[in-house]
Amino acid sequence: MFRWSCLGLAALVSGAMLWMVNDVRLEMKQATQTANENLPLILERTKRSSETLMVLSDDIRQLRNLSGAADVARDQQMTAFADQVLDAIRDSGGQIGLMPKLIGSKLKDLQPAEEWVAGARKEALWLLVRTKTKDEMLEKLCKNIYGSDWYIQMKDAEPEKLSDWINQTLQLEPEASED
Repeated sequence: MFRWSCLGLAALVSGAMLWMVNDVRLEMKQATQTANENLPLILERTKRSSETLMVLSDDIRQLRNLSGAADVARDQQMTAFADQVLDAIRDSGGQIGLMPKLIGSKLKDLQPAEEWVAGARKEALWLLVRTKTKDEMLEKLCKNIYGSDWYIQMKDAEPEKLSDWINQTLQLEPEASED
């Protein structure tokens, strides 16, 4: 009797396994059929997407040409550098302002570093296109549109040129010239 019980159990397990394999086979057949039906649509959308990316890439190249930065060889780490500099200024807790040209020694147009950085990030985007080196980027970030130096002031401390403060804080070394 034990042998017949084992044979029956083996037949039952074999039948269940065959039923599961058949179910997987039918699901694969249906998935393949669905993929084959949708493949032309998928390929068409992929082709359209790649054409759109080509046009977009060409537009970006033309914008760079228009801005005069088409053949600018630049440091690949410029974005990370600009972000590091602006993050350091933002996290300083100081105030940014300009030194008066004629009269006075107190900074004018003072604004919290966080607000100044919010505006400077927009300028940094433009500078990423226009500058070649980190030194050039830093120099342009640390001056206003008229060429005046930005100063940073911490609480009750004396104002310090922003470029000097960044060099000290981030311990930057001047880049070697490629000339």
